[in-house]
Amino acid sequence: MGYLEKVKRFLGIQNYSDYVKDYFYHSNIIASIYVCSVVLILEIWMILSTLFTQMNKRTTSWLIIHLACYFALFLSALLLLVYAYLHHKKVVKNRKGWEFLRLTFCTVSMAFGIYISYMDYLKGEQFITLMTMTIFVFCFIVWRPIFSICFLTFSYGIFFVLCNYSNPASYATKVNLTIVLISILLSAINAFRQKIKEAQKEEKLEHAHNILLKLAISDEVTGIANINYFRGQALEIMQKKETNISNLVFLFLDVENFKILNQKYGFIEGNMFLKKFADVLNQVFYGDLIAHFSNDNFVILAKDLKIKDKILDLCKKLQDFNYDIKLGLKVGAYKPESKDCLPFVACDHARFACNSIKKHYSKTYCEYDKTMSNNFQKKQYILNNFDKAIENEYIKVYYQPIVNAKTGKICSLEALARWDDPFYGFLSPADFIETLEEYYQIHRLDMYVVEQVCRNISNAKKIGKKILPISLNFSRLDFGSLNLAEEVEACLNKYEINKQEIHIEITESTLSENDEKLKTELKQFRNAGYALWLDDFGSGYSGLNVLKEYEFDVMKIDMKFLSNFEGNQKARQILKNIITLANELGMKTLTEGVETQEAYNFLKQNDCELLQGYLFSKPLPLSDLQAKLDDGTFLIE
Repeated sequence: MGYLEKVKRFLGIQNYSDYVKDYFYHSNIIASIYVCSVVLILEIWMILSTLFTQMNKRTTSWLIIHLACYFALFLSALLLLVYAYLHHKKVVKNRKGWEFLRLTFCTVSMAFGIYISYMDYLKGEQFITLMTMTIFVFCFIVWRPIFSICFLTFSYGIFFVLCNYSNPASYATKVNLTIVLISILLSAINAFRQKIKEAQKEEKLEHAHNILLKLAISDEVTGIANINYFRGQALEIMQKKETNISNLVFLFLDVENFKILNQKYGFIEGNMFLKKFADVLNQVFYGDLIAHFSNDNFVILAKDLKIKDKILDLCKKLQDFNYDIKLGLKVGAYKPESKDCLPFVACDHARFACNSIKKHYSKTYCEYDKTMSNNFQKKQYILNNFDKAIENEYIKVYYQPIVNAKTGKICSLEALARWDDPFYGFLSPADFIETLEEYYQIHRLDMYVVEQVCRNISNAKKIGKKILPISLNFSRLDFGSLNLAEEVEACLNKYEINKQEIHIEITESTLSENDEKLKTELKQFRNAGYALWLDDFGSGYSGLNVLKEYEFDVMKIDMKFLSNFEGNQKARQILKNIITLANELGMKTLTEGVETQEAYNFLKQNDCELLQGYLFSKPLPLSDLQAKLDDGTFLIE
């Protein structure tokens, strides 16, 4: 810090933040109230004392002059007190008016102190009044040092000149006056320095508090509200008496292809996009409650006015973003039926509506309806009762035979989860598997199936039954939730199951060229001696490039190729070429969904080694499967 800056700091003429200025302002407002209150009491006492004790002892001119002084000081203190109180209560906000009255009170007080002390000095008394008024004005009410120095020096200078002119001051008087001036001046400067430190400390605490508050209520990426704050504010809005619930709508927004944007441009650019998109939301839904839900999802509590027009406007603005990726928008809406609806439930409904149109290219907006309500309730039921279903074994393992195309005999089985619920009956696998995947619980189901299969194999061995290899299906999410190879290995070791008795099935749609963790896990399975099967080949969009990135023992051809098989020559040609391709890559082929003899004959003639479908058997519970094996209905190869 330079010399000039130190001087400016000492004199209090440096620039201060608005917070510090406001701190001084409010502090002096309170101080003014206290000082003026004391001064008013003193002046009332002095006026009454003068009227009742000095009336017959003093001259008329003395009484008039002193009463005038008392009243002048009383009036200036009263005006400042009233104005300071009104400022404190925020009734008035004119700071210049208050500053003028404060300066007026200061001037009147010092003039009063000079006059009264001058009169006392002429009588040989001390200048107590001047000291008292100086302390009131410059120690309790804090001024910048430059003002205190100038005003006090000027005031005491006038007082000294007057006194010395009327009666030359003694050495002791000069020393006393100087000491008083220096003492009060130092006290005033010290009061200022203490107040500055308090203000700056308070400013830092306020700043830290604001940061913590912002973190508590806002999202650090977008700057708008976070979901917790949104839920609290939404609940307050809905509970207000004047709120008409029928005029509100919850919106859930999903930005399509944001993940591609993140992959191509990086997370920093992705976060910048989210910030810009949040700004656009604030423009389009101005005045509505908006929050960042997660990733590329946002929620809005809006007035149900021209919602579709606003969404159309939002889609247009989204297209103006300068990216070579086509960004889209899906919006789900839910209109609460009563004030009792909780915001997190409303957001879930809107999200459910949004998810229902994710695969519909032409649809942007969808409102939650009765059908969705039933589906949503089923989904919630699945999540809430999943643990109970496992504990009570409502979820069972069914087995669907896989046959050798040349012999027609069973050579292996596929393990499939089936949920026989006491309330819903048989739940569709599409329902509960999709729900468990959405809420990242699918790994628990898959490991439950692994456990049941291992237990069934172990029990069959104990009673001398012939063991067929069993293929197990795994979700892509399993690889992110578990060290899957280690978990499967541990389960097989627990039941002493041979690895040749288990096949690992991975759906084509879960694969991608750059998923290193998945590659590592599959390599770990292969190195451990498991057979790897590629499930549902042709159902996804991974492309043939996936075949060069991964090594599989068996390719399972998706059953969709057999849809309208009899009258579709293209399907026959495609199947024939896929089988040839797989054989050339060293993979066996298994075609799913075989339901007719014609399809069986065609696949057999074209060297598809394995077949599966209702022509041979639907998935069966273990007891039914064992019964058919025992009575010879099913022949084992």
